[in-house]
Amino acid sequence: MVTEIAGGRAYLDGGRAAGVTPGTAVVFGGVTLVVVDTTERTCVVDLGPADLALGARGIAEVNAAGAVAATVRPAPRPAGSFVAKWPDVVVPATTQTPRAVRLGAGRAPGRAQVLVLGQAFGAVDRDGAKAQAEARVIASYALTTEQPLAADLDASARLFSAGADGQARVPLIVRTAQLRYGGSADGGDPRLALGRLRYAAASVGMLDGVRASARLGRVEVTGFGGLVPDPLSARPSTAASRFGAEVGYEDGASAWQPRASVTAYGSTWDGALDERRLTASVSAHRAAVFVDGWAEAQGFAADNPWGASAVELTAAGATAQWRRAGTHVGADLTMLRPERSLRLAAALPPSWLCTRAPQPGDVPDEGCTGGDRWTSASLSAGTRGARWSVDAIGAVGRTSGVTTALDSSGYVAGELRFGPRRLLAGVSAGQSRFARWTAGHVGVGLGLGRGRDLAVRYRPELLDYVAATGPTLQHAVAIDAHAALARTLDVTLSTVATTGADRDAVAVLTTLAWRPTP
Repeated sequence: MVTEIAGGRAYLDGGRAAGVTPGTAVVFGGVTLVVVDTTERTCVVDLGPADLALGARGIAEVNAAGAVAATVRPAPRPAGSFVAKWPDVVVPATTQTPRAVRLGAGRAPGRAQVLVLGQAFGAVDRDGAKAQAEARVIASYALTTEQPLAADLDASARLFSAGADGQARVPLIVRTAQLRYGGSADGGDPRLALGRLRYAAASVGMLDGVRASARLGRVEVTGFGGLVPDPLSARPSTAASRFGAEVGYEDGASAWQPRASVTAYGSTWDGALDERRLTASVSAHRAAVFVDGWAEAQGFAADNPWGASAVELTAAGATAQWRRAGTHVGADLTMLRPERSLRLAAALPPSWLCTRAPQPGDVPDEGCTGGDRWTSASLSAGTRGARWSVDAIGAVGRTSGVTTALDSSGYVAGELRFGPRRLLAGVSAGQSRFARWTAGHVGVGLGLGRGRDLAVRYRPELLDYVAATGPTLQHAVAIDAHAALARTLDVTLSTVATTGADRDAVAVLTTLAWRPTP
């Protein structure tokens, strides 16, 4: 069983005492890995392109005689046999000539880390064909080592069969283009960042500006400010600015390893004060228990166009999970209110932001018709053994406002594994304000070796629209294929064909991940 994954290797239960030696083959489904090192009770395998999860179980063929031999121990030597056996101590400086080197963090200057992601989607239905493609490059270039100065880029080129519409379907989108001092491209917060920032703080998104932080023990203080890109196209814009500060706390040495942050920020729109928000988040875990919580409060001007109170709780949520050895149980509770700001009001229909009931004289589809809050709760659980796994989730949501609507859904899926082959089955059901559905799926999967896998599923669905005269039966076939063509290249292909009274369509999605540099 996989107990830990780190550095491209997986650490497993079972070592020399069980007859496992370097070179022993371990089979996980359709993937065969080779043991490269062992201890008395554990062993380690190189993952290569394989993708294993904690708790995954494999099968190894071992020599029973080796297992017995591994348990035999030589008799301990008497303490007297070690007397006068150690060599005289020699100071290293008397025999070595060390060379002075500069100390620093990060990669060697001139080295880059690059990840290329590709995605193409196409669909054909009764109304015609549609397609889109995206090529995304995520790169980090180290400029120095003595001072950790780097440049980060995250940009995508996109094509749409319907053509760019000047709003969301822009041919080029830049998510990050920054100079960074300190931190790392894959998660470490920089001490100073300048340019197009992916995020300004823990709860604040994209910003064209500057972010600076300083750490005092377990506390980190951050300030940020700049211009807000267009919310639909991410193009640079001078219409809105955003500014604020964040205080974070982290204690990795304590039993629960808590992390917490509080962010206060505001914005302007066309020269007037717009958003005034305060957010807080906290997370902690101990052993197999993980908990998270977050909340947001927003202040509104007295003459705001949505009839909002001076201060409102606009979002809150909490999650709790227990995970151990392939078994997990979790719960989630979330409350959201519509996003409301002058900046969004200029880009989105008014009904998306409003919470008041329609008033006389409102234009249809342009007045305030949105619900004032959406609340959801979900429970999930799953467990797995050496040859099987079962996962389930159930959710219920409530939208309240002018009208009250309930929606609910549930899903259960399982697998039975027989070496590289596996059987797949699942069932789901749900309902919303406009429809109810019941569906299931059955299928087979096959590991083809060397990071290649194929799965085929058949999915019948009974769909009942509230506005229809009766339910309709839909049939769908899904084919999913994955291939690790090299240690640095993964490709997946998913095809879904659906037919029935409601729709006839074929959709194809292919994705690519290429890591040209380690």
